Amino acid sequence: MDNSNYSNETFSSGKDNAIDCRDVCLKAKKKKILDQVSFGVPRGSITGLLGPNGAGKSSLLRMIAGLSTPDSGSIHVLGEPAGEAVLGKLSLLPDRGNLPGWLTAGKWLSFAQSLYPDWNDTRAEQLIVSLKINLESRISVMSRGEEARLQLLTCLARSAPLVILDEPFTGVDMISREQISSTVVSELADGERTFLIATHDIREMELLFDRLVLIKDGQVQSVADVEQLRRAGKSVESHYREVFA
Repeated sequence: MDNSNYSNETFSSGKDNAIDCRDVCLKAKKKKILDQVSFGVPRGSITGLLGPNGAGKSSLLRMIAGLSTPDSGSIHVLGEPAGEAVLGKLSLLPDRGNLPGWLTAGKWLSFAQSLYPDWNDTRAEQLIVSLKINLESRISVMSRGEEARLQLLTCLARSAPLVILDEPFTGVDMISREQISSTVVSELADGERTFLIATHDIREMELLFDRLVLIKDGQVQSVADVEQLRRAGKSVESHYREVFA
């Protein structure tokens, strides 16, 4: 497909980007996981990282978060190389995160408060209400949606300027999805935080995205500005279908 109508200029490297990936490559057992991946995420934006299963999204997010390193290429986060030095500046919601099931939600949040120096008590209290968290509920008996909301609270209660969400809706019921997406919207109201969200739930998040990075088989297929797509009469979903059809 010709993606010339969807310029990469808004994703060019520079000080206005929260994330810069340049020619990132990763192999596992001689299999290419990521191949020459390059894109940028502007500060204050909400960018969707979209693609089918096995595209390399989670591997890429782990490297951006500094939990693993590429075989070649570079990743910069908030102007610094990804890694230990910037871990405190980002908040990651992993795809398969497991909270300690023997704790209640309240005890877990008390532990998280001591764990993260940038924990914001006021925001945590607001999120407890908006995400409908039962502090007395033991994590081991929570539904998938309840635990997902608690994990999101843990992620958003921090003041980190970069938030990375990996499949926040996996196994989550419709009501929980609505609560999660509306909470993300409220977090973006001031435009100070940057969100990078990998998800299969395009319809749920379509109205939130202002940037898209579409990836398949470890390669970037399209980088698009959502407003440009809309001016061209396209939606996020229709562009996704165009690219991956």
